[in-house]
Amino acid sequence: MQKYSVAVIDFKGNVRESVRRALKLLDWKCSSNESILIKPNMINSKTSEEGVTTDPQIVSALVEVVRDSGCKVYVGDSPGNAHPGKAREVFSLTGMLKAIEDSGAEFLEFEGDPPRLVQTDGVILKSIGLARCIFQHRIINVPKLKTHMQTLMTGAIKNLVFGCIPGSGKGILHRVGVTPKRMAKAMVDVYSVIRPFVSLNVMDAIVCMEGNGPTGGNPLRVNKILASEDALALDMVSFKMAGIDPLKVPYVREASLRGLGPKSFDEIHLLGDPLEEVKFELPSTFVSRVSSLAGYFTPLVTASPHIIPERCTGCGNCSSACPAGAIKLNEIAQIDRSKCIRCYVCHEVCEFDAIGVRKGYYEIIDRWVF
Repeated sequence: MQKYSVAVIDFKGNVRESVRRALKLLDWKCSSNESILIKPNMINSKTSEEGVTTDPQIVSALVEVVRDSGCKVYVGDSPGNAHPGKAREVFSLTGMLKAIEDSGAEFLEFEGDPPRLVQTDGVILKSIGLARCIFQHRIINVPKLKTHMQTLMTGAIKNLVFGCIPGSGKGILHRVGVTPKRMAKAMVDVYSVIRPFVSLNVMDAIVCMEGNGPTGGNPLRVNKILASEDALALDMVSFKMAGIDPLKVPYVREASLRGLGPKSFDEIHLLGDPLEEVKFELPSTFVSRVSSLAGYFTPLVTASPHIIPERCTGCGNCSSACPAGAIKLNEIAQIDRSKCIRCYVCHEVCEFDAIGVRKGYYEIIDRWVF
């Protein structure tokens, strides 16, 4: 039985030391003639201390390790609702741009070139447009551990899938992934293409996010850094640490069933410090015990986004990002409920916290039936 190693590190204030210890436990190395692309989670301009984006110090530490081996290092990502110039703005506002420039890496914009259309052996998606740069480098994936309003949790796999689709191309996943199972299948269709190019995954679990993540939840200090050469193994360990059965996360289960990593926790070998469970508050959108009521009754049982007028600036980010075309601007944003597919992308991309989430009736049903 193949064993997948995952390093678990207690963060005690020194990021550089923690990262180097994790890589030493995994015995991870790179060759001097290689080109490395470090891919953090830079979904928007909120900081790592807010629990939203990857800690720049982790990226700096990884750049140092890779440059010490004589490799050329690039750092890049495609933020939510990205367009040419958006990534540089996000990197600058979060302190990531300064961190990578100070450490000797080069910033890489995924929207700089047209996407490369690749064929998949997928169940839902038969082709997808991906950032060209991901095929030209070994990837170090540096996700942030967070809850997620549509997929329950986000970690290594999701960071790769959505971050490697440039610009508005991400919308296809939301249009085809109208149920958790379909979204899981579509995500894994894409992940199966990216996986061979990924050399290392390092999870930022210093300050995580709970509640209505990935951008509107609450920061939760966990003080861990985890790492693995396998993204699925890393997600399984990280989600277990968050108090969640990993195989209850639809895309984790789908990736496991397709053989893209461990099939169970028995195939994972933990290294380093003890894995201590920290209970995360789950998103208000996630239907658990009454999930059988979804489908035709989705508008009734699931939570729905709504505009908070006093916070809305009319910037239009939510409207341009909405894959269903359900948001129009009339001084402030307005949501057409008949078109809303409850993907919560609008909630993700709003940097003014102007989109809230109304709870669905499932919580009332949960209380009285169960």
